[in-house]
Amino acid sequence: MIAADISLASEKDRSYPMLQLLRMLVALSIFTGHWGEAYVGRLWPQGQIAIDIFFMIEGFLAMGFLSQPTVISMNRWQIIRSRLVHIYPVYAIALVVSFCSFAPQALANAGGWTITNWVGAFISGLVLMPFFSTLVYGSVFPLNPPSWAIVLELFGFALLVCLRVHDAPRRLFVLWIGAAFIYFTLSMMWRDLNAGWASVHYWGGWPRMILSFAGGAWLRHLHAEYGARTPKIHPVTVLALFVGMHLPKIHLIGAPLLGIGVPLLVWLGASCPCPAWLETVAAFAKRNTLSIYLLGYPIMMIWRYANTIFMVPLSFAGSLAGLALVLGSLLVAGMILTYITENMTLEREV
Repeated sequence: MIAADISLASEKDRSYPMLQLLRMLVALSIFTGHWGEAYVGRLWPQGQIAIDIFFMIEGFLAMGFLSQPTVISMNRWQIIRSRLVHIYPVYAIALVVSFCSFAPQALANAGGWTITNWVGAFISGLVLMPFFSTLVYGSVFPLNPPSWAIVLELFGFALLVCLRVHDAPRRLFVLWIGAAFIYFTLSMMWRDLNAGWASVHYWGGWPRMILSFAGGAWLRHLHAEYGARTPKIHPVTVLALFVGMHLPKIHLIGAPLLGIGVPLLVWLGASCPCPAWLETVAAFAKRNTLSIYLLGYPIMMIWRYANTIFMVPLSFAGSLAGLALVLGSLLVAGMILTYITENMTLEREV
C-alpha cells in the first residue's frame, strides 16, 4: 500500500516495478513536503496530487490481486482480514512512535496538546477512527497526519472486496462516476482539492479516495485488455512526469492533473520496461514503502525536537545536507520496522 503488500502484483510478469517505485516516491514526496515547509515554505505547489497518485496505484494493484484465481476462491472476510493483518502491525507501531514523539508537547501542555487529548488521539488512532480537533492544523489523525490515507485506503479495499468487482468493470465505472461527482462538487464548494486529512473537510476524503481507488481498479481492467498496445516509455520519462506533476503553480491545474495526469502516469508506469536497476529499486520499495510512509511524520517530529534541544542552526536543518541526514534516518527506521513486522508475521505462521 502504500500499504503492505499481501501479494499485490506478486506474479513475476505483473509486478509493475515502476508502480512500486512510484509508491515509495509518493511517501518521500509527502515527507519532504512536510519537512521543507518549516524552512523554505511549500516545496511542492501541487503536493496534494501525491495522495491521489497513491490511491490510484493502490486501486490498480488491488484489482490485480483480487483477480487472481486463488483470491477469487476466498471469502470476503478472509481477504479483508489478510490485508488488515499485514498492514495494521506497521500502522500500530508507527502510531506508538508518533505517540512518543508528541510526548514533550503533551506533557508541557504546548501546541494545544494536553494529556487528555494526547491519550484520546492515540486510542482513537488505534481503532482507526478520526479524532476531530484543532490539533496539528485540524488533522483527523493528529499524532500521525499522513496515516488518514492508509486508513481510508483500507476501507476502499474492503469496498472492492465486498462488491466483487474483479469481473464487473461496470460496477467500478458507476462507482467512479458517483465518487467523481460528489468529490468535485464538494471541492468547488470548499475551493480545495486536498480533502480528507483535516476535520473541516474530512468527509470529502471518502469520495476522493473512492474516485482514485476505483479509478485505479478500473484502469487495471482496461490495462489487462489494451496495455500491450501501449508504447513503452522509458522509466526515467515516467519519473520526470511524476516530479513535473508536483511543480506547476498554475491556478486550477489540480483538477486536470487529477483527471488526466494521474491516470496517464499510472498507465505509463504499468506499461514501461523494467531494466535491472528498476527491478532492484522496486524490490526495496515494495518491501519498505508502508513503513517509510507511516514513520515519516514521527521521525520528522523527533528530529525537530532534537534540533531544539541541541540548538541546531536553521541554516543546516533546512539545507540539503540536513534533509539528506533526516531522509537517511527515515530509510533506516523504515527498514527496521519492516524487519520487525516481517518477523512478527513469521512467528504467527509458525
